[in-house]
Amino acid sequence: MTLAVPAVPLPSAEALAVSGNAQSVPLTSGQLLGSPPLPPPSLLDGFPDPDRVEARKKEYLKSLQEQVRQRVQTLTQKHQANLEYLRAKNDQCKRQAHATIDQELLKQEMEIDRRHDEQLLALQQAAMRRKFNISKEAGELTLQYQTKETQEKLQMLDYELHRKYFDVASGQIDWRQQVDATRSSLPDPPGPPPAEKPPLLSPGTLFLAVQAAYNLTNTDTGLLGDVSDPYVVVRLGGQEFTTPVISNNLNPVWEADNRFTLTVTEEDKLLELEVKNSNHFRDDSLGRTSLDFRSLTPNAWHSHKDLLKDGDKGELEYAVHFKPAAASSLKE
Repeated sequence: MTLAVPAVPLPSAEALAVSGNAQSVPLTSGQLLGSPPLPPPSLLDGFPDPDRVEARKKEYLKSLQEQVRQRVQTLTQKHQANLEYLRAKNDQCKRQAHATIDQELLKQEMEIDRRHDEQLLALQQAAMRRKFNISKEAGELTLQYQTKETQEKLQMLDYELHRKYFDVASGQIDWRQQVDATRSSLPDPPGPPPAEKPPLLSPGTLFLAVQAAYNLTNTDTGLLGDVSDPYVVVRLGGQEFTTPVISNNLNPVWEADNRFTLTVTEEDKLLELEVKNSNHFRDDSLGRTSLDFRSLTPNAWHSHKDLLKDGDKGELEYAVHFKPAAASSLKE
């Protein structure tokens, strides 16, 4: 006896595709197979194979290496530029600091030199004044000694004459012969000392410091303290210098811009100084003086206080220092 098998519909191809895999649909017993199953879709479609992956990896690594190299080069250049900028800035700061330090050192050296020159000049002026006073006192003592010595000789002469007169009066000797003998025994009176010839002046440098003037003549009105405004003109050869003007002062003292350096030639003989009164229209002379410095001792300061000539009155005080060209260099 034959059994009838009911017909079971087979799944279509779309249903197999939707299933997502190539597994066969289980059939129950009694089911009949339709068309054969389709092959499964390829999983490698559009997926790179290992060779392409390796090639792509090498390309990426090479590109990455090149980018890293460029970036390193850029960073190195930037680092080097920063170092150079920092070093240049540091060098500039060092130069500025050194320049500031050198400038400050130079200012301090100039200030110390100025104070040294002022102290040296003051010391030399004080020494010159003291030397002048000592020479003056010595001259006065010498003059007093010579005067007393002359008085003593005159007293002795008077004594001898009186004694001879007494002897003659007493009839012991002839007074005329005794007087002649006494006169012949006396020494001849001293004559003037021979004039010393001034030494020849060699070229060199003359340093001058105008210090003060005293008891000057007033050529202004004199009203309300309006007196002379003195200043000093210094001349040597073709050189001429002036001190600052001190207003309304008949006893001026110059403390600034009063030192001058003059070049001495073989033809220069006299240093001329003239005190003038500063006026708006014409400066009038208050007196002048001159110095023949050929007899000065070289390389030494000499202090002078001269009476002004060609004026009514007044004195000028100054100091000079002559340095021959052949002498060794001396810092003034």
